[in-house]
Order: sequence, then C-alpha cells, then structure tokens
Amino acid sequence: MEKRAIDVVSNDTTLTFDVDDVENLDDFCSFVKGIVKEHGNNVWIRKSSSGEGFHLKVVEGTRYDVESGEIIFIEKKMNPAKIIEIRSNTDGECRGRLKGDTARLNAGMNVGRLFHVKTNKVCGQWIPATSFLDNPTSI
Repeated sequence: MEKRAIDVVSNDTTLTFDVDDVENLDDFCSFVKGIVKEHGNNVWIRKSSSGEGFHLKVVEGTRYDVESGEIIFIEKKMNPAKIIEIRSNTDGECRGRLKGDTARLNAGMNVGRLFHVKTNKVCGQWIPATSFLDNPTSI
C-alpha cells in the first residue's frame, strides 16, 4: 500500500501565512480579522523583509523569558497536510510559497517556514494581530 504524505510527515508544523505585496490595508485588515476569528487571539503578525507584505503565525500562547527579556512563542503544532489544506483555502496566502510547501510536503519535508532575513533584508518584530488591528500603521 502506498503511503500518503500525511502518513510520513511528522506532526510538528506551526500554521503560518505569508501575504505578499499588500496594497490595500483595509482589505488586509479584513484578512487578519478572518484569521483571528478562525484561529483565536493567539495570532501574531510581522512585516515581511520586503516591507511590502506580512507574515502571520498561529501559536498556542506565549511566555516571557526573564533572562533574554523576550516573548517566547509556545508553538501550536498541527499536521502539515492540514496546514496545507488550510492555507490552500485561504485567499491572500502567497501561492508561490504554497506551491513550494506542497512539493516539500509530498517529499516528506517540513512546511511553513518563514525567513527572518531574506536577500539581506530583515523582517519586523512580531506583535499580536489584535494590536495590529487596533492600529494597522503600527508596523
């Protein structure tokens, strides 16, 4: 019997979204509201390295690391095939990234990577999506 990708990939992937070239902030805020409505208040957002798009990440929660002074994500792990299904049914998700992640899933590799640095440009800081929605020009 042939194994499907869902059978061979480990259950260790965080749900992330990548939205490129945001031209209309109101439309994008509607997108973010939909993600928060669907996945709860533990959605975080940052500006992508291009400065034109955004990354979103769904987490289980957060904790404060006293030593580093940073907020640490408590990752919400999901089945990678389910993540691809969710992202495939989400208008606004980067289709190029989705295509690449689908190929990685079929090859038994991890999906959903977001780069902090890309072409020598650095992404913005993560903030709660609810804070972004209160003030969309904050990032």
